[in-house]
Amino acid sequence: MSICDIGIPGKGIWPAGRDEEVMFPVASMRNKFFSFLILIVSDLTGVLLCFVLAYSIRDYILPALFSEFKSVWLHPFSNFLDYYYMAFLWIAIFAYERLYTKRFSFWDEIRILWKSSTISFVIITVIIFMSRKQIYYSRTVVVLSWLLSLCVIPGLRIAVKILLTRLGVWKKKLIILGTNETGYLVLKNLKKNPSMGYEIVGFLGDDPEQIGEKFHGENVIGSIADLEDIINRYNSKDVVISMPDLSREKLASLLQLCEKFSESTWIIPQTGDLITTGIDIEKIGQVMALSIKKNLEKPWNILMKNVFDKLMTLILIIFCTPVLIVIPIAIKLDSGGPILFKQQRVGEKKSLFTLFKFRSMYVDGNSRLQQYLSDSPIAQEEWEKYKKLKSYDPRVTRVGRIIRKYSLDEIPQLFNIVLGKMSLVGPRPYLIEELKGKAAFTGRIAKVKPGITGLWQVSGRSEVFFEERISLDDYYIRNWTLWLDIVILLRSLKALFSGEGAY
Repeated sequence: MSICDIGIPGKGIWPAGRDEEVMFPVASMRNKFFSFLILIVSDLTGVLLCFVLAYSIRDYILPALFSEFKSVWLHPFSNFLDYYYMAFLWIAIFAYERLYTKRFSFWDEIRILWKSSTISFVIITVIIFMSRKQIYYSRTVVVLSWLLSLCVIPGLRIAVKILLTRLGVWKKKLIILGTNETGYLVLKNLKKNPSMGYEIVGFLGDDPEQIGEKFHGENVIGSIADLEDIINRYNSKDVVISMPDLSREKLASLLQLCEKFSESTWIIPQTGDLITTGIDIEKIGQVMALSIKKNLEKPWNILMKNVFDKLMTLILIIFCTPVLIVIPIAIKLDSGGPILFKQQRVGEKKSLFTLFKFRSMYVDGNSRLQQYLSDSPIAQEEWEKYKKLKSYDPRVTRVGRIIRKYSLDEIPQLFNIVLGKMSLVGPRPYLIEELKGKAAFTGRIAKVKPGITGLWQVSGRSEVFFEERISLDDYYIRNWTLWLDIVILLRSLKALFSGEGAY
């Protein structure tokens, strides 16, 4: 979600003579303090739990599994104060990363927690060795504590936030200005991140006929002119201005009003399609500038991505060996014919390469498709819209339906990565005819290797319109980070096991 937080603080102005509203700031401050306290206690508990679990694994499980590890009965609190110092160091780094003062989306919070835990682990390791206390601490315990913290702390923290939201303590009311596509994207992304704790009060629009109606399931509770009254009536502390086409004068007037009555204000800048391609906010003196990124065109990033691809691919090929044996046998028994499907796709620098998949369609699939499309105008319309058939595809075999649903037909593409033609994550490997007339996008997309999975897949796979796939690929190239690849891979696992959006 591309929202620029400009951090406009509220000034605590409340209408005189309305005692019930005067109490709102007090309740809000109490909730903030309670949430702050609970999150610190939760994180402290999580860190100490990681230490205890690490000791238990080292002292009981590892000696039973590996003879190299001898049980030495390490008591988890043998150095009681030291572990609390370590835990409080962890919490201090969390505080420095604003994990107690700012609300992050799910994946951003996971990223910051992993980063903070890793920094804590490195600092603790350095302190132990510099103080020459390494003989009192098990290196295995230290490493295990860090590894456990990557799962335990995020899981506990997200669960606590969701619980606090349901209790109303972490919950914050929010108003969205703008009944348009941008406003809908804000709504959709907020609903995807319940741990942020935002409760959508409703939308404000500039069309009087929309008032009282529903907009994507939420109420349109008034017009822009009603903002001050609605802020006071609903005690909504946060406002999102999702009206990118608003004139400079009207935007300035809205910001002045929000400054008086709201705690935080976010604005969607007037950048058109640029907002979907990723930006950084920078300052040139006193002027705010939007810096356009092209992350996956930088040599260092390309090298880092290639190393990550090769290591992960080797692990995946070893893990998928049983599937590489079973699926070919099933294909032969089901429909005969070749095991692999080979097709020319557009790769890096617009060069063509041969993409490998397990065959999921009949050998005469194209003739079956043409016959089906000529007999069904609805199917013809669906094909033109998605370049796929979502309901029924006459080309797909029985085994093909299973392996396509769970993306098992994609496994041979791992060997495309070994050959240097593809990446684990990247733009979709497009057909030549698909990119005809798409010159505005293909220049950038063609500069990188296509991927087995990508943003288009974890955003709905076949549910995503073709034009939106190209926009998602463009966004990915501009905003690439190693963390983004990790997130997409994790989300792909969910899509793989659920079969979501696969046809």
